Amino acid sequence: MAFENLIHSKSIAQTKEIAWALTFCGGFIDAYTYIQRGHTLAAGQTGNIIFFSASLANGNIIGMINRLSTILAFIFGLMVVTVIHSHTQSRYWRIFEMIPIMIICAVVSFLPKSVPDYYVVPALAIGLAMQNGAFKKIEGLGYSNAFTSGNLKKTVIAWSEYYFDKDIDQREPARNYTVLVLAFASGAIISASFQKIIGSYTLLIATALLALINAFYGYMVYKRHKEWENRKKLSQKR
Repeated sequence: MAFENLIHSKSIAQTKEIAWALTFCGGFIDAYTYIQRGHTLAAGQTGNIIFFSASLANGNIIGMINRLSTILAFIFGLMVVTVIHSHTQSRYWRIFEMIPIMIICAVVSFLPKSVPDYYVVPALAIGLAMQNGAFKKIEGLGYSNAFTSGNLKKTVIAWSEYYFDKDIDQREPARNYTVLVLAFASGAIISASFQKIIGSYTLLIATALLALINAFYGYMVYKRHKEWENRKKLSQKR
């Protein structure tokens, strides 16, 4: 029944289950780059701007390169999503947008620590930016699956409007945003825990999770399309 509800939802890409799962992965990957790759965030560009400023003030050239290259890479990834979306008619376009982050995570898992961070983190930033640009709404409302500052703000605002303004319509958004924040935090915590045990191979877990999410989303899109085709055939026979 739950699966049927997902297929018949207004927009499969906006279902809360997919949003929660992708946000978990976003926190998972961000924690990896911060811990393993020079305290740089693959997706949290607010933090990277602060880190870049600190590196600039301290004359830390490598730190400046790491952060600036990551910021530019994230911008580039968002631009790629926009271009692909505007030039494709395929209902599966989001699936193709997710492939880069899966490939990059898998490759980075096997790279030695000697590979400079300014190669690794920007690559992950491009993939996360594409993921973030491809899936950017949860049940009609904007959110981010790669960082959580905006989600946290929306959580507080929604709960405040629900409790203090008695706006019943804000209850469901408040719950969704709360779970998004918890999903991101859980992803980061679990990533940090696994890094103590398996180091860089932790990203293989992210690769597997993203592959499962992508396959699940693709299957739901396919099932919905088949249902529409069957309904169309039935209506034509009538």
